[in-house]
Amino acid sequence: MRAIIDISYQVIEPVREMIAIGEEVRHIDQHGITFVVFDRKISISAINAEVKRISLNEPVSGLWTDDPAYAQYLASTFEMVWRQSVPAEQRIQELLERGPPQA
Repeated sequence: MRAIIDISYQVIEPVREMIAIGEEVRHIDQHGITFVVFDRKISISAINAEVKRISLNEPVSGLWTDDPAYAQYLASTFEMVWRQSVPAEQRIQELLERGPPQA
C-alpha cells in the first residue's frame, strides 16, 4: 500500500509505524492531505483526518470507491501527486534537524 500525507513533526512516530508495517509513505506539503490507493480498482481519500492528531489506532472517515472510472481518476491523480512528493524518511530527517515546533 502507498500513502501520501502531509508529514509534520507531530506525526513522525505514526509515519514510522506505517513504514514498519510495509507501507510506502511519501510527504507533500498540502496542509492535511491524506491519500491512499490500494490498486487501480479501489481508492480511499481521507475527508476528516486531523493531521495534528493522526493515529493508526483512530478511525478516519474517507471516500471509498470501487467504481472503475472514478477509481482510475483517483489512481491517476495519486500517481501525479506521488511523483511530486518526497520520501517520508527524507521529510522526517528535515523535521528532526529543525527540532520540535516552538509553542
